[in-house]
Amino acid sequence: MWLLALLPIGMGALLGAQTAINAKLRGLVGSPYLASAISFTIGTAALAIVAFSQGALAGFHWTGPWWLWLGGLFGTIGLTMNILLFPKLGSVQTAVLPIFGQIVASALIDQLGAFFAPVHPLTLVKGGGLVLVVVGVLTTVMGPTNLTRTPVPHRLWWQLGGIGAGMLMASQIAINGHLGTVQHSALAAATYSFASGAALLWLLCLGKRVPLTAIKAATQQGPRAWWIWLGGLFGAVYVFGSAWLVTLLGTGQIVVLVLFGQLTTSAVIEHFGFLGSIKAPVARQKVLGLIIMFIGVVLTKLA
Repeated sequence: MWLLALLPIGMGALLGAQTAINAKLRGLVGSPYLASAISFTIGTAALAIVAFSQGALAGFHWTGPWWLWLGGLFGTIGLTMNILLFPKLGSVQTAVLPIFGQIVASALIDQLGAFFAPVHPLTLVKGGGLVLVVVGVLTTVMGPTNLTRTPVPHRLWWQLGGIGAGMLMASQIAINGHLGTVQHSALAAATYSFASGAALLWLLCLGKRVPLTAIKAATQQGPRAWWIWLGGLFGAVYVFGSAWLVTLLGTGQIVVLVLFGQLTTSAVIEHFGFLGSIKAPVARQKVLGLIIMFIGVVLTKLA
């Protein structure tokens, strides 16, 4: 089981790299929505190719509750909300509020067995571990340069929106897990979820009249920046892995382990300036936060 826990940590590491990659792609195409749409499309294509080759899409089933097809929508809303929150609340709250929502929602899903997820009751040890994870996240992301003091109308509603976005992202994991059970294939579930997310993002780009000619600037980068197209592949691995592992580990443990891998990898990327990111040496506070978070992760696994 401990070896199995390394998989969501690795998935989180890919998400950390995906963030840096999509940030570079956004700079080239000039729109976060267009960058996300491109990323989702590449991920959908990769999943579809593998799914077709494995025959995973041959036995499509419409059976199941109506919410079974909301995974892609929830993931898209969560992604878009993060983009909208940054100029309103600053980087600290944009990072912390969705994470808090993910942890709360995943704990409730495991406790109640929502979305037909396996029940993993909240024990005292696991509860203490989750508290440490929250403390570790707060310690990791907080810093004086991340604060925003600009008055924002309806700030509370934006903050609640950030928490809600995180809850939707945690729900996506459980929903895709059950979709994989109904379709008898986690690969098929990931493909359907990614495809619906890509479609919604392209509709958003069209609705906002995002100029698509900017894609040419990205394609002209050539071999020197070949990695800017990997974000969608990394996201596809995360969605597929989550749908597969949710019945084995539970939503809560997947969320916590992925967050640890994501924050740790993000810190390494920033420290060394990998993937075209701005080089920012890791402060002691961030290292302390990651250590606290790691202890919390261990406690959740012991439970």
